Amino acid sequence: MNAHARPIPPARAAGRAEHVAIEATQDYLETMSVRQPHRPTVATYTLRSALRGCSTELRILQDHFLAVQYERPRQPPKKFTFDLRFANPRPMRVRKVAWICLGLAIACCLATAAAFAWAGLTAATLWTHPGFIGGIAGTLAALTLLYLFLRRTTESLRFTSVHGNAVLIDLVGGIGAAKSGKSFVVDLIKNITAAKLARPQPPAQFLRDEMREHHRLRELNVLSQEEYETSKARILASYS
Repeated sequence: MNAHARPIPPARAAGRAEHVAIEATQDYLETMSVRQPHRPTVATYTLRSALRGCSTELRILQDHFLAVQYERPRQPPKKFTFDLRFANPRPMRVRKVAWICLGLAIACCLATAAAFAWAGLTAATLWTHPGFIGGIAGTLAALTLLYLFLRRTTESLRFTSVHGNAVLIDLVGGIGAAKSGKSFVVDLIKNITAAKLARPQPPAQFLRDEMREHHRLRELNVLSQEEYETSKARILASYS
């Protein structure tokens, strides 16, 4: 889902940001307090990819909350809980294919085949022929590039926030990962819908609490400063 923010005059945006950041409903303050009550786990799903060195663990909690734990290469682990009211029930599938690595791997395979063919047709002693040595080197290069292709090719299933369009859930794996855990994803979508029905709010009140949820996730380093500022602008643009 693509979100488009309308231009907002700086003074007006600043006033709205202050209004949204300071005021919050009592329900939000109670449910998202620093010391949240222990909530029993309703369903759990874990997606691990040893090849990519990443894992995602999701736990649907009672009262329509979600506990998330990420492990990503060269990043500190992230562990947080958020209110499913603020999640968009329509996930996005994102696929990244390492076409360059694949193209180079194919080129290496063709070059390797040509080198072995040259050695086989002209060599008196196969293992000392330059074509044979080049074929061995080409084989190793092709295997390395194939490994990089598999490692760098990913498929993600992402759930974003309703108005801020910030990524709240990112299930990352290889091709086909978006289809794994289908029953859990269905339960998650049902819980997102149920969360909104269980705690209905007027639009302005919902936007105010969504802003505070984004700010809380920024304080937990779940969202970067840039992601937070972008999502804040989108939420402010949703005010009528």
